[in-house]
Amino acid sequence: MMSNVGTDNLIEHIIDEVDKVWLLDHRDDLKNDCMKFIYKNYDVENGELGLNIKDLVISFLSIKCADAMSEADLEDMARAEEESKISSYQEADQGL
Repeated sequence: MMSNVGTDNLIEHIIDEVDKVWLLDHRDDLKNDCMKFIYKNYDVENGELGLNIKDLVISFLSIKCADAMSEADLEDMARAEEESKISSYQEADQGL
């Protein structure tokens, strides 16, 4: 079990390291979640063999972005929407 001083030092270290790489302005809520994730997953005993804080930031953001929409997803949705409109127009024309 880590002492309070050790815990405080680890928390300060995590905050300092995350501050160096965090680029999402106005997302302190996400940054706080990231620091909690790092604290939970950072293994002090593992040293160089474990993930460093930057790697854990990347892991956290990767998890959060796993379901994010890409440009290709948006283009596919726009194409499907256009095809749906064309199909609707064709059906309407046939009904006249």
